[in-house]
Amino acid sequence: MRLPTKQLINKIENLSNGLTPAQLSSFLDIIDAMTALVEEAGELKADSDTKNNSPSTGLSVFH
Repeated sequence: MRLPTKQLINKIENLSNGLTPAQLSSFLDIIDAMTALVEEAGELKADSDTKNNSPSTGLSVFH
């Protein structure tokens, strides 16, 4: 399920309001890790898209 940005921010704020400082720190660490994973996935997709769109330089000996 994908939430609109404003709704996602509201849910995160509501959830984080009830956390202790230690829980909030852990929660933010998880959010940071998830952000890094999303960024890495985007980079991998961009690399894959670039490879798929470039002309092949390999020669096939089999027909």
